[in-house]
Amino acid sequence: MQPISPGRVVTPSAVTTSRRPSTWIAVGVSVAAVGMVVFMLVAQLLPGSERLPHYDGSAIAFVLNLATAAAYLSMVLTGAMLAILRPRNAIGWLLLVAGLSFIAWVFTGDYANRAVHLDWSLPGYHIADWIYPVFGLLGPLLIGFWIPLLFPDGRLPGPRWRPMAWAMGAMMAFGISVSFLTDNDDDFGRALPNPTAIGGTAEELIETLDSILSIGLVAFLVLAIVSVVVRFRRSIGVERQQMKWFLAAAGLVFAGLLGMAVFFALGMESLSNASYFVFNIVIGLVPIAVGVAVLRYRLYEIDRLISRTIGWGLVTVLLVGAFALLVLGSTAVLEPLTGGDTLAVAGSTLVVVALFAPLRRRVQVVVDRRFDRSHYDGERLL
Repeated sequence: MQPISPGRVVTPSAVTTSRRPSTWIAVGVSVAAVGMVVFMLVAQLLPGSERLPHYDGSAIAFVLNLATAAAYLSMVLTGAMLAILRPRNAIGWLLLVAGLSFIAWVFTGDYANRAVHLDWSLPGYHIADWIYPVFGLLGPLLIGFWIPLLFPDGRLPGPRWRPMAWAMGAMMAFGISVSFLTDNDDDFGRALPNPTAIGGTAEELIETLDSILSIGLVAFLVLAIVSVVVRFRRSIGVERQQMKWFLAAAGLVFAGLLGMAVFFALGMESLSNASYFVFNIVIGLVPIAVGVAVLRYRLYEIDRLISRTIGWGLVTVLLVGAFALLVLGSTAVLEPLTGGDTLAVAGSTLVVVALFAPLRRRVQVVVDRRFDRSHYDGERLL
């Protein structure tokens, strides 16, 4: 046994993170997730993949799947980092399990479909197909309910929220049980019949009850959002900055989801694909924002980030609006003289370019006054 030198203090922090069981669990889960993603992406490049359901084998489909995989891996890797560095905070573990659930959901479906539709000799594809719906249930609920409810310290906002947490846990257990006892026949269901489906009137009764509880599930998701608002209103200091990071990320997700829904509703396929790609990038940024908040790394930069995002967004909207009005107005005036709209577009572009710098400065000052007061006051002193 090595003697302890005089003046040396042995503390719990002397035990390195590499010796913690939580470290090995987080690393193991991350390796498994990366392995599943690599299998899927490589398999999609092989001949015959275009015969799979929901995949046409095109380059666009592969790029979109790559963006989706990157978003899910962002959850896994950020969750693993938090689980290693902050093992007592549930947020890291929730991110890790949520990312793993999303990846496993896609992987098990792809794995079973390759065995069924492409006649690949894959061991255990029956089991993969059987547990496939469970992962599709876990991932969205962990991201949509548990992380907002427990962020940023991994604890409930207060004891009054405890019954709701227990009720959600019971609903999740019931939903998992339903997935094993019923046989779904929708487009995104199992590739094979469910061997444990009970069938008959009992299965119909369970499915009816599950549909009723799904309405309550929506209410619980709304309450999770309410818990974020309540926690933000009560927060001060460091916790307030943490909540700002979370809300900024959530705002980007909402904006991306809204834009994607609009393009899909209008039937604009190219813009729909582009918006889906951007949306996945935004989803991948959310775990990073959560990681920054939990680790408190450059926490107070969020005010500057929010201010710049709003500033650039407003400038973009104003310039696009000005450009559209200038093109319409100048085209109406010049088209009878020039016989086209080229001159109108060129002139409008030059005007917008000239307006950019002064407009950005003025808009940023106004936005900083509200969202980045310290920077605004510092600029005034200089």
